[in-house]
Amino acid sequence: MKSWGLELSPKSEKPMYSNLVRHVLYPLDRWRSGDAAESRYLREFERTQYLPKEELAELALQRLKRLVDHAFNRCPFYRRQFEAAGIVPSDVRSLDDLRAIPILEKRHIQDYRDEMVAANWPRRDLIPNLTGGSTGTPLSFFLSQDRVWTRKAATWRHNRWAGWEFGDKVGSLWGAARDVPQNGIKQRLRNWFIDRTVALNTAMITERGLRDFHARLTQFRPKILIGYANSLKLLAQYLKSNGLPAHRPHAIVATAEVLEPESRALIEGVFGCRVFNRYGCREVSVIASECAEHRGMHIMAEGLYVEVVCGDRPAQPGEAGEVVVTDLLNLAMPLIRYRIGDRAVPASGACPCGRGLPRIEGLQGRATDFLVGADGRLVSGAALTVVMVAKRPGLGQVQIWQETVGRVLFKIVKRDGNGPTPEDLEFLNAQTRLYLGANVKIEHEFVDALAAEPSGKFLFCRSTAASDFIDLQNRS
Repeated sequence: MKSWGLELSPKSEKPMYSNLVRHVLYPLDRWRSGDAAESRYLREFERTQYLPKEELAELALQRLKRLVDHAFNRCPFYRRQFEAAGIVPSDVRSLDDLRAIPILEKRHIQDYRDEMVAANWPRRDLIPNLTGGSTGTPLSFFLSQDRVWTRKAATWRHNRWAGWEFGDKVGSLWGAARDVPQNGIKQRLRNWFIDRTVALNTAMITERGLRDFHARLTQFRPKILIGYANSLKLLAQYLKSNGLPAHRPHAIVATAEVLEPESRALIEGVFGCRVFNRYGCREVSVIASECAEHRGMHIMAEGLYVEVVCGDRPAQPGEAGEVVVTDLLNLAMPLIRYRIGDRAVPASGACPCGRGLPRIEGLQGRATDFLVGADGRLVSGAALTVVMVAKRPGLGQVQIWQETVGRVLFKIVKRDGNGPTPEDLEFLNAQTRLYLGANVKIEHEFVDALAAEPSGKFLFCRSTAASDFIDLQNRS
């Protein structure tokens, strides 16, 4: 059977076991862990995605009014913000009125996190989370348990747009250690029977690792591939350059980094299936995903209100602006008008899929380069964000530069006029040698501020050495 010029792969396995996981094992696991609400929310989101855009906007407005009132009355940080802006919750009568509320910056979360947590919120219901951030600025924050469930449900709603169901086999190219299947007995059993994922840890990529992962994909035959956009591109380049036959999954989900048009074309050509672009961040989870029409990414509008702004006005369709997100469902620690640091383009018109969810088109400023170690290994900058920066918040904002293989420069922003402690630098150096090799050359530069890219994004990692090195390897 043909589809848009590419031959589709045959089903990689009989559906019997997948159905067992989908209808028996996974629901039992959710019931055992107390996560039955996830299924309830998933049913809700499956229904609301087809509401007319006017009804979705009204739903967002009601949730926004509840959130603003809650934040004003229970979060000291927001009460100060509102009072400084001369507004009270009753002033927010429409979605447009939200623009009167000051922008929430990453530094606010760093400096005032505890004042952003709702007063008297049960401690047992504050679920900690952490991100290094693709901008190199570490953040810790809290979710309510209910928000954990809605995030999971939203993710599964978006997974289904790519044909990904509970119980399907998955190949994952990922670098954040917390998201990679662990080797403990319980984790291995769960992965074997329920999650069914084979993973390539992209925090450290070698030619041998790519070769071994190709062999595992060929044997495991997952229905879905998911990974960092650059890691998927790198795997596709490796297979194509070495003339290796690629396992053909049903679909590929590319996320965490900008998916450039040429990367999409390469990945789809090598693997023979469509790529579904996805946009999200750890602070608010999935923000937007492509549906089967691939005409921009639908926003998770039932839980997030997404603004694309140019200064103090909304960006027009086709015009790039800054992404500002309000999490409508996390009452434990509200994030209202949070400037993520990305740029996007709002889409116009309705999608042929029939969903009323608003869409964004081009996403800018999230490409994270690989670093090249002293021995030629490739290391994901996105992974180092979590490993190095998030574990040592004293480092503050850090940017990695690499122009020469085996040599890296860390640009570190001084905080209150002071640089990081000797212990912070010792940790940074030790982790760099662990990931990039014992012989890597390390330099530090302490700066007052980091310059933004033309896109407006403060990139964590910028390596001109990586693209040159990969091109040379592909030609050799």
